Amino acid sequence: MFLGDKGVGSHGTLYYGERRTTLKDRRKEIGKGLLAKMCRDLGVDPQDL
Repeated sequence: MFLGDKGVGSHGTLYYGERRTTLKDRRKEIGKGLLAKMCRDLGVDPQDL
């Protein structure tokens, strides 16, 4: 579930089960490092994407 109102400015919060991570501006691409961090936050293997 994504909540755009649970962040500052263009940021939002993405929930995956009991885990969560913060998404920056959803209109822009993210780098590999940030993607890896977000996957760790959510307990997801980036290779599965």
